[in-house]
Amino acid sequence: MVLDKRVRAVTEAAAKLFSTRGFIETSMEEIARTAQMSKGGIYHYFKSKTEILDAVVSDFMDTVLADIEGQLAGLENGEEKLSFLVRRHVDIYIRHMHAARVLLKAANNLPSSERKQLTSKERRYYDAVAEIITPFLGEARDRGILTAATFSLLGMCNWIYSWYDPKGPIDPERLSEIIIAIFTRGICQVGTKNAPGLESPNFTA
Repeated sequence: MVLDKRVRAVTEAAAKLFSTRGFIETSMEEIARTAQMSKGGIYHYFKSKTEILDAVVSDFMDTVLADIEGQLAGLENGEEKLSFLVRRHVDIYIRHMHAARVLLKAANNLPSSERKQLTSKERRYYDAVAEIITPFLGEARDRGILTAATFSLLGMCNWIYSWYDPKGPIDPERLSEIIIAIFTRGICQVGTKNAPGLESPNFTA
């Protein structure tokens, strides 16, 4: 999705408001004021607040997906692909933190048809991540473990929106290294049948 300058002003203003105030709590008047447009001007481009929400999350997922398969195809091995994916994900989420938060917190407000289209994009990204993870699992390549591993990695990457400050002591490159180290050292253990943690935990010890 390619947005022109005026539409972009609306979606960026809305993303900031939706992520900080909430989708339900934000009014069209607030979006117009933040975008420095008239309310009538916004309605020239969008019929409703929900349509703006759809534009925010759809455009964000288009950014996440942009040439992802082609970029990964140019890398030689699993380690390079995983490293590239995590660094790319962290970079995109930091540059579009408000939109990332809106995707995870407000997308459930979309009508079913728009939600279905968004889910299709999310599934495409999930499949790309799962394909990278699969070789790391070794002999533990059943669907259940792959699903758990894929969502675990996505969880680490996605939820940085809730706590991470790029201006803090951990820069984005270091954050990416931490995520990669935690994931790869742990996932190698998942590929072992007798790995620690695969047995039932003892909560009484």
